[in-house]
Amino acid sequence: MNQKFEKSQKLEKWLRWMETIHNEILALVADANIFWEVQDLIRENPRIQKPNAFYSYLARTYLSHALVGLRRQTKLQKDSISFVRLLDEIAKNPEELSRSYFNSRYPHSNGADLDQVVGKADLEAVGIADASQLKAIIKMNDFAQYADASGRYVCPQMVKDDQTRLESAVKTYGEFADKRIAHWDKRKPKVVPTFKELDDCIKLLDQTYVKYHFLFHAESIDTLMPTYQYEWKSIFCEPWLKIGFGSAKGLIRVSEDFDDELPDFKEYME
Repeated sequence: MNQKFEKSQKLEKWLRWMETIHNEILALVADANIFWEVQDLIRENPRIQKPNAFYSYLARTYLSHALVGLRRQTKLQKDSISFVRLLDEIAKNPEELSRSYFNSRYPHSNGADLDQVVGKADLEAVGIADASQLKAIIKMNDFAQYADASGRYVCPQMVKDDQTRLESAVKTYGEFADKRIAHWDKRKPKVVPTFKELDDCIKLLDQTYVKYHFLFHAESIDTLMPTYQYEWKSIFCEPWLKIGFGSAKGLIRVSEDFDDELPDFKEYME
């Protein structure tokens, strides 16, 4: 059975925030993956490698969506929920994220004893008298790498460093979001982000979330990138337009020698 632990109102609030932050970052990670998967489809099909307003629309939409999503998670506004605001509160109240809380959530304190799973003889062979001793060792090793000098609470300096790293990574592109996404400023932004730089920011956000997911839930994950239970790209195996119906009415039929007349295709990364 899990150890009983009385969570404070602040910790309960943080757990609610983590759920919101989880969903927000998951959406950013998944949307970035979908965007680049579509680019791969385009690169693999010469017949559709031509300038097209739809491609420009995809690029602009992804750029705006990614920038706004990153900004949303790195704002310290007191009336909003963001990852950076959560880290700021943790750094100021590290005692709330304690070893005691972590141990109460640790999965090894649930279910069958380890001596039943591993085998009593195997435990004794490595000097472990009983499962509880091994559980204590596992808990200590897992939390210790994130703990302060006392080993009792999460290290506030580590949390502050994570906060600073996220803020610095996104700050460079905040001006562009303000002057070109939120509204059109008369002054030009000094820095125009590239798609690779946006992707790097999203990856950093994902990796940092994974660390705190572990501290809050005592559960290891590698990324928030979801595993689809279906092949979402299957829709591209079907024709989207039918000649003579709806928006396709009056479309000029493609000639047989179209492939020989393809214009140059400029990838988004350029």
